[in-house]
Amino acid sequence: MVRVKICGITRKEDLDVAVQAGADAVGFIVDVATSPRNLSLKDAKNLIDKLPSNVDSVAVTVFNRIQRITTIFRTLTPSYIQLHGRLPMPGHREKLASQAKVITAVDAKASNAIEEAISYSEFSQAVLVDTHGRGGLGGTGHTHDWNLSRKIRDAIYPKHMFLAGGLTPKNVSSAIKKVRPYGVDVSTGVEVRPGIKDPMKTTEFIMNVKGG
Repeated sequence: MVRVKICGITRKEDLDVAVQAGADAVGFIVDVATSPRNLSLKDAKNLIDKLPSNVDSVAVTVFNRIQRITTIFRTLTPSYIQLHGRLPMPGHREKLASQAKVITAVDAKASNAIEEAISYSEFSQAVLVDTHGRGGLGGTGHTHDWNLSRKIRDAIYPKHMFLAGGLTPKNVSSAIKKVRPYGVDVSTGVEVRPGIKDPMKTTEFIMNVKGG
């Protein structure tokens, strides 16, 4: 069964809808001041603490320093930490991986996306393939070439691959058939506006992934 991650949660009511609809993981953006979905560590912790034990929490941030990532992880104690942006040099990656379960994000538009995904998969539990914007993060609401996503999925297998970027309740079934990912990640595609989820779209998205 393909796993579902609802990302960019900012409110308890949206968290409750995602959990009740059957989301496997929920993402909280922290330390990203440019994101309309950004949360303080305190607010993110309050939401994470309300998750049931069978739903994974994911702290989503832009990598800057290992020390800061350690602080985020120790403060929030999420199931995973998802890293965007320029990641540490190879010599520091083992240290990062020893402190937290890591999901690394790859920009599908990058010319070296496949090579980068292979490299990142060596020290992370999963690789998320997304369509990045100017700021280096996802949440753009734009799709990318799913043929490339499938190549990345095959290249890093058996490591897990999450597909993101422009997914909606209407296209997620087609995306899954094309890419065969371990999981799918959605934010913009189930929102009324940035940071505010649409309950009906969230529920429909999860139902379409789970085959309900």
